[in-house]
Amino acid sequence: IRKIEKKKEFKSKKVTIIPKILKPNINFSLDSKTKKQINNKNLAFDAIVDLHGKTEVQAYGIILDFVKNCYLNNYKNIIIITGKGKNSIGKLKIKTPSWLKSKELSKFVVGFDTMPNSKGGEGALFVKLKNINKYK
Repeated sequence: IRKIEKKKEFKSKKVTIIPKILKPNINFSLDSKTKKQINNKNLAFDAIVDLHGKTEVQAYGIILDFVKNCYLNNYKNIIIITGKGKNSIGKLKIKTPSWLKSKELSKFVVGFDTMPNSKGGEGALFVKLKNINKYK
C-alpha cells in the first residue's frame, strides 16, 4: 500500500487586524486569587510610588504619569503609597481611588484594593493593570 501525497494549496487572503480599544473599566474589585497572593506574599510588585508630602495636584499628576508609564512598560502589579493622613483621614487616601476610577485612568486598571496591614494597610493601594499585549 502506498501513501499518496496530497498537495494542498492555500490562497492568501488580506486580513485586516483591528486593534482592541482600551475601554474604561466599571468593576474594580480584584479576583480572590490575586488577593490571596498579596496576603501570602507570593506576588512580586513591578513598581512602587510614594506620595507622602505631595499636594493633591502634584499627586494626581504623579499618579497619571505613573499608571500610564507602568502600563506602557507592561507592569501589571503596582503599589501606590498614599499614607494614612492625620487621624486616618488623608486627602490622598480618599482621592486616589476616585482618580483610578476616572475615565482617564480606568482604561488601564483591572482593579485595586488596600494592602494588608503587614504591608501598609489603608495607607497603600495595590493596583493591577491591564496587559498591554492584549491591546496591540
